[in-house]
Amino acid sequence: MSIFVKIIVFDPLICFSSNDPLYSSIEVLQRGYAIHDRIKKGSILFLGINPSFSGNPKSMSHFINIDENQKNHPYFNRFKDISLKTKLSWTHYDLYFFRETRQNFILKLLKDAVGSDFLFKQLAVSKKVILDAQPKIIVVSNALSRHFLGFDKNKEKNTGVWMDFDFVFDQEIGTYRITNTELKNVPVFFTSMLTDQRALDNGSYERLIWHIKFVLSKLNEN
Repeated sequence: MSIFVKIIVFDPLICFSSNDPLYSSIEVLQRGYAIHDRIKKGSILFLGINPSFSGNPKSMSHFINIDENQKNHPYFNRFKDISLKTKLSWTHYDLYFFRETRQNFILKLLKDAVGSDFLFKQLAVSKKVILDAQPKIIVVSNALSRHFLGFDKNKEKNTGVWMDFDFVFDQEIGTYRITNTELKNVPVFFTSMLTDQRALDNGSYERLIWHIKFVLSKLNEN
């Protein structure tokens, strides 16, 4: 029986409400948010950056039923394939909840104090969800997601801290581990996109599956 982390967060906490005058200049808030209704504990956690925008503003804020979504959307096909081949359940989570297809929008927000504050507060929610999920392995297939986890931070200059996870490369397993928080020692794979036009080629994809299986075997030895 699967154990789930239910995501139940009020609108003001997730998207800080389009009624909040502080964030009134952020136009995507008018579209509302989209977020999975739950994620599985103790699984392979695939981290994305944010849900895309279909162009339909009428859908507004909603929770996504992950069971139905994965059946109908090819975006999840490789997640399901990796889960099948590694014999470990999978789950998916986006660090941000606003709907926007162009990632340049996030870079634009970073140049603005209000936009940066908006991003930081959403990441605080996401960090709590990720910690509660207690993933066995994390796969990060987006360079911006890696940055917001804290991979590029410089604490002396107080730059790039964001979610403030610390990482170290583990020579024994050939990938990174988290070295702080409740997720200490959890292996993390930083990889290219798993889907869409810039996705991993088939050879790199097969190597990723082999590597995840190898790491899982090492975890099971301990």
